[in-house]
Amino acid sequence: MFVALFALMVISAFGVSLLGMSMAQLTTAKRDTMRARALSSAEAGVQRAISFLRDTAPDGTTDGTWRTNHPSEDADDHDGDDWYEETLSTGETFKLCVRDGTDINAGKIVITSIGTVTNGSSVTTRTVEAIVVREEENVCVWNNVIFGGVGQSGKSINGNVVMRGSIHLLGDGETYTDVDGDGHWDAEEAYVDLPPFNGQYDAGEVYVDSDGDGHWDGTEPYDDVNGNGTRDPALTVTDIAEEIAGTANVGNNYSGMTAGLRSKLPGIPTGWWQGESVELLSSKLRVKHGKVNVSGSATVGDPDQSGGSPAVKETLNGVYVSDGWGGNQGSSSVYSDNGVGADYDLGDGIVSFPALTEAYTDAFGVSYPSYMDYLNANATVVAGPLNLAPGTAYSVNGPKGSLSIDGAGNMTVSGIVYVTGNINLNRTGGSTLTYEGSGTLVSTGSVYVHCNVLPKTTFATVDRIGIIARRRIELATGGGDSQLTLAGAFYAQEKIISQKQSEIAGTVVASYFQMQNVPHLYQVPALTDNLPPGMPGGDPIYVVTINVQSWREL
Repeated sequence: MFVALFALMVISAFGVSLLGMSMAQLTTAKRDTMRARALSSAEAGVQRAISFLRDTAPDGTTDGTWRTNHPSEDADDHDGDDWYEETLSTGETFKLCVRDGTDINAGKIVITSIGTVTNGSSVTTRTVEAIVVREEENVCVWNNVIFGGVGQSGKSINGNVVMRGSIHLLGDGETYTDVDGDGHWDAEEAYVDLPPFNGQYDAGEVYVDSDGDGHWDGTEPYDDVNGNGTRDPALTVTDIAEEIAGTANVGNNYSGMTAGLRSKLPGIPTGWWQGESVELLSSKLRVKHGKVNVSGSATVGDPDQSGGSPAVKETLNGVYVSDGWGGNQGSSSVYSDNGVGADYDLGDGIVSFPALTEAYTDAFGVSYPSYMDYLNANATVVAGPLNLAPGTAYSVNGPKGSLSIDGAGNMTVSGIVYVTGNINLNRTGGSTLTYEGSGTLVSTGSVYVHCNVLPKTTFATVDRIGIIARRRIELATGGGDSQLTLAGAFYAQEKIISQKQSEIAGTVVASYFQMQNVPHLYQVPALTDNLPPGMPGGDPIYVVTINVQSWREL
């Protein structure tokens, strides 16, 4: 009996120990599960805060200004009444603190999320902090220093040029009508025009079946946007979308701008970068179709450097090039916050080239066969060619647009002036046209600029001018045109040519560009919100992104 009693005591001790271990394991498992659920709910809170900053917040705002109101409370202080609280469908809850960052996080948003899980009398909380940057970017064509459309001969930009600001090149190719439904554009196939020599292919005449489809293909209609007499397809990986050679540079600041031009512009925007306040243009390079070749000493962005007077941001905010990099430098001379491997980020259908030949419906629902017809109907129409010069007085007035120039080269412009022919801005009797007001000159042909064109006060917040050409714009292409200084919004459906050294502030938009002798182009961010009347593609296109820069558990 004594041995049996001892055995029972030993068995009982082992049983109690085993039961204790099992209970401890169950408790640990329960706590681990609750901790995992609490962390998931805290992360869900961060995602909810991001959705509020991107879309509609609890206070109804949609511009990312929503913040919670407890600047002095600690992140683990549960007794505040100013947290945003929400219960998930699975029973977990989270509380949010969203506030503006300070010190090294200045210009950023700090999100603190406390996830809570309750199971009976057990309560588990975990706290997550995320540092995010919200960007609301207007990606319309005018929020760039250069915007290129369909391209030509494998190029969107050809030449040695300094571009400071954002660059957006599509290279989409020209649209066409697929008459035979074979999925590709059919150019006219060669044939032998037999008697009666009627200048067209007749059944029975010999032809070259270039695509092997068993029949002769007539030319399918297409929109010759760039005016080179042939249909240009989308640029491919072997095409050059942007050739940057020699001393060319894409920059994020106004370094190199002359004092005279800078005095005519609003102050450059500032922001926080690497813990210091810097001047920056928020420059991005986007190329939808085509390779970017970088050669010689050319650079896309510059290496980051601290300090300076004034302090500027050297690196680009981002590069998005789907077909990659070429040239003898390739991506080795590209300096961007997001590296060099990101593809084009806007997809199809968000941004397109605003061709003047396309049908257009205005804000009042009135439809026009083309944008040129819209401009004609909303302008003072003048028979061309129109020759303007600082030394020659000129005046035209109408209810929809007016233009006057005195003998000293002072120009007053208002509304839209539509010229049926070419426009020449000549260097006769003076070197500078000084404009005031807000107006746009439209040419059904081409525009040739041979003199300085500058605002009386500040471009584009006070004085602004737009130049639209159905064909092309030639800047500084004549003898004696070097060192021109221009400030305006320039649009040419076919192409823009610059052959001399010049400084251009504003935005240039065209199917493609031909640049020589290192012209310097500078984006003016204020132009997007202060466009001259009638500029094509002026409606804003907002894209909101939230970048999570750091995440940690407190």
